[in-house]
Amino acid sequence: MKRIFILKTDDWINILNWAVWPFFVIYIISMVVCPFIVGKGELIYVQSVWHSWQSLNVGILAFTSSLIAFNISRYNAKKQSEREFVAARAFLPETLSELTSYFQQCSPLLKEAWDRANNAKDKCKTPLKKPLPKLPCSYKKIFSRCIVFSKPDFGEHLACILTRLQIHHSRLQSLENEFSESSNIVQIPQNIVSYMYSLGELQALVNRIFEFSRGREQFDGSPLKLEEFRTAYFGLGLDIPIDLFDNLFYFTQQRLVEKS
Repeated sequence: MKRIFILKTDDWINILNWAVWPFFVIYIISMVVCPFIVGKGELIYVQSVWHSWQSLNVGILAFTSSLIAFNISRYNAKKQSEREFVAARAFLPETLSELTSYFQQCSPLLKEAWDRANNAKDKCKTPLKKPLPKLPCSYKKIFSRCIVFSKPDFGEHLACILTRLQIHHSRLQSLENEFSESSNIVQIPQNIVSYMYSLGELQALVNRIFEFSRGREQFDGSPLKLEEFRTAYFGLGLDIPIDLFDNLFYFTQQRLVEKS
């Protein structure tokens, strides 16, 4: 999928900062160099030129002062935001570890659901034995602070995790409720494979930012790769038979092709 290149606010400000330089050079030549050359170095002539263009000079000085003050303020705000982000990022490793622990607790539930859905003799009318893990709460505050003070690409990555995490947990809640005598839902193994894929995607997204959260690497905002999914699946401890893993891996390949 091709991305449309859109200039952001900072890009326009940088363009403006560079664009004023040619006009500033022209102004210096017109108001300083040329009068000295034409007036043959006579200060009286130079002052008369400045006096004639007094309104323009005042406007140029006011604009220059405003531009300098704006850039100083922008620089200070940027540095303050960077300090705030470093402080918020310090809590990320612990938060990511908590999420990883939650993901690993989700694996047995999905594995049991797939086993029973794949068993023609099991009508899936009894509750799952594996409990639904409790979703941690601390990540919300840490993620929100990081999103506020981080650069847009990293903020979008965290927002992506938040969105997918809420969807994933909602699906698991529904899946748990569907394994009951009162449920009329027919469990399809391929649906549970898609839930496993979503869980692996979440783990891969979290794995991607572990080293960055510790300040050891730069953030990589490129699309997830197939090998990252493989690492995530093994890290989740999905104790699944080879036919299921092949199915899951093929499903993952298809989804990555669709997103490319």
